[in-house]
Amino acid sequence: MDQWIAMALLVSTFMLFQIRKISDSVRILAFQSLILSLVAAWMWLETGISHLLTVAILTLSVKTIVIPYILQYTIKKVGMEQKVERFMSKYISSFIALVLSVAGFYFTSHLHLPGTEHGKAFLPVSIILIFLGTFIMIDHKKAIMQGVGLITIENGLFLVAGSISYGMPLMVEIGIFFDLMVTVIVIGILSFRIHSTFDSLNTEKMQNLKG
Repeated sequence: MDQWIAMALLVSTFMLFQIRKISDSVRILAFQSLILSLVAAWMWLETGISHLLTVAILTLSVKTIVIPYILQYTIKKVGMEQKVERFMSKYISSFIALVLSVAGFYFTSHLHLPGTEHGKAFLPVSIILIFLGTFIMIDHKKAIMQGVGLITIENGLFLVAGSISYGMPLMVEIGIFFDLMVTVIVIGILSFRIHSTFDSLNTEKMQNLKG
């Protein structure tokens, strides 16, 4: 089961490099977060660790419902062109994503990182999520997609913590969820400001503010 879940996470992340519309990325992100909530719930059932149930509920409510709603609301309210804009072509981006995935598997297999009984299978995928989320932020021009990359990185870190030690202390987890919520709200406000100033969400246009 854990291998199928890991594969679903990996495939969903690769889909972010194939999309044409930004709204599709938000739906993929919601699906990815739903899987993570199921992972936390499954670990809770297997281990009986109570804070994993709280984390599963928070992931389901915040990252699967609230954050995608904020992002979709921003997209609709700004009325922006939904076409994804990359610095590289879709094919080059996909190739680099594949290389980063292979690198993630290589590093995790050679570093011999510790892993929990029920989470060790997710460790390679968690590192890959961090790599690919970082690349999404670098490769995309629009602020919303950079936010998607940031959340993908956080999903990877969430999975790393679950893989190594069944998550972080509950108060730390709650703090991370709060910080993530604030970050998404700031991204939404920033998107409004960029669009109202430049009639675009392309962050490259902010270079016009120089000098």
